[in-house]
Amino acid sequence: MRSTGRTVLLIAMLCLSGSVANAETDQSGQRNLFVMTGRILDESMAGSLNLAGANYEGNYVTGLGMQWLGKSGRFLTLGYEAGAALRYGGGQSTELWGGPVARFRAVDVAADWKLTPSVVFGLSFVDSVQPGREANQVEKYDGDATVLFYLSPEIEFSLPDKDWSLFWRLHHRSGGQRTLGDMKGGTNANLLGLRKKF
Repeated sequence: MRSTGRTVLLIAMLCLSGSVANAETDQSGQRNLFVMTGRILDESMAGSLNLAGANYEGNYVTGLGMQWLGKSGRFLTLGYEAGAALRYGGGQSTELWGGPVARFRAVDVAADWKLTPSVVFGLSFVDSVQPGREANQVEKYDGDATVLFYLSPEIEFSLPDKDWSLFWRLHHRSGGQRTLGDMKGGTNANLLGLRKKF
């Protein structure tokens, strides 16, 4: 199963790379690099949204990623994202993910501050199971968490220097009701990040 998972992810990443290479970008600098870190939760995706009251594990995620965005429409900008992260705490594992990203029109919240919601949907690969909820889900469903769906809602706060922004993201891996790896759930982590546009 693990070799199959690696093959699926490799194909997906190659498709993503080809799409990124052919994507049209405008002149406003629609690429960005970001770093993020946070803590994994012993919660469902919905339960993870309770930032203060959720049940956090002793596992953490620290990652680096890049987005390539196409021309902006009136309400939406579409593009692609790829990233890599180290998961550590009770155990250690590596994660790679990639997929399309949709960024919605920014909302003004103060004179020099804007709030931009976005969502990423794609595939996530890990080289080993992380102790905690992920390992429990693997055992419960007799599943394989190597390749799962990646779904990540995000809220970005742009700083007065428009090239920099802060963001919160729910880093979510799931089998999509046993569509991948015979897994129903997976892992969730609340992450904070810093983004640089260029």
